[in-house]
Amino acid sequence: MRRSLLGLMLVAGCSRKPAPVPVVPDAGRPAPVQRPAPRLPDAGFELAWISEASGLPQVVVDGAPLTKGPAAHYLGATRADGVFVTRSEEEQEQLRFVPFAGAEVALSGRSPRARGVTTAGGVTLFESGSGGLSNLERVDGGQPITHPAGSFEPSLAPDGLWFAFVSSRDGDAEIYRAAIDGGQLQRLTAFHLDDVAPKVSPDGKWIAFVSNREGQDRLFLVKPDGRGQRRLHSENAEDTRWDAGELEAAEADAVWTPDSRELIFSARGPRGYWHLYSAEVASGALTRLTDGAWDDQLPALSPDGKWIAFVSSRDGNAEVYAMPRGGMPGRVTFEPTADWKPLWVPTK
Repeated sequence: MRRSLLGLMLVAGCSRKPAPVPVVPDAGRPAPVQRPAPRLPDAGFELAWISEASGLPQVVVDGAPLTKGPAAHYLGATRADGVFVTRSEEEQEQLRFVPFAGAEVALSGRSPRARGVTTAGGVTLFESGSGGLSNLERVDGGQPITHPAGSFEPSLAPDGLWFAFVSSRDGDAEIYRAAIDGGQLQRLTAFHLDDVAPKVSPDGKWIAFVSNREGQDRLFLVKPDGRGQRRLHSENAEDTRWDAGELEAAEADAVWTPDSRELIFSARGPRGYWHLYSAEVASGALTRLTDGAWDDQLPALSPDGKWIAFVSSRDGNAEVYAMPRGGMPGRVTFEPTADWKPLWVPTK
């Protein structure tokens, strides 16, 4: 399956330093408009991201470094009291929790893989390379999910009682669900191509996932019992702005709105640039949120659903931007090195 450049930074970054996103030359296009940094709302949340300003990727919260070398740290998930990070050093990874007050805590041993953290309902689940290709382990020491083919990309239901994940145990990558104790295993998709990247909706009624069953990566939906499987939207959107023509079917980085009514995601247009879109779950109605001769990717939605943070190459390398829903984007980071993977941190 084809991945975006910034998406590859997330997958491969825990073992090597990701390269900044290049800007594709585009003669005849106007330069991006420099906008002042947005005034982020004081509404019970802050913004975290990965910064490479110190040479190694480190986690920054609200502009202040939270982690430091000599190891690299990659942002995994956030809570009101701190963040989960992957510490990467000498090709070994370790899941850790960095509180906003107190000492950093190791949550796993060192292994070739400790990432993909998901937390909900008081449960935290992650991908572990301890003893196999990739197992799913609980921070509290519950029964791990193991299989010789590996288990990947867990996504917890909001109550923490079950989760969706990816496994190739039946020959190719498919979406499965299981109870938090590993029981009640059910295969939800069955297609000879890859189904990956499940994301459980906040109300627990849908699972979004990416499939290349139509020849390119597209977003699909399925209910937790395997019924109702369908494409998120059926449009090949016409647009007369930067990427005039039909929307190329390459979609990634899906995030749910808090009310579970929409998905925000990135999609690649016919000229090769990635931009942000939203799609309604009920109707499939598609709305374009950004455009330009550059890449906009990795959206993150604030807890109240009113702000979108994302990564853009519009100013020459990967930088974090933020915009209110329906508003214009403003640049948040200004380092000459890459800043990426924004996540909102609830503070209440």
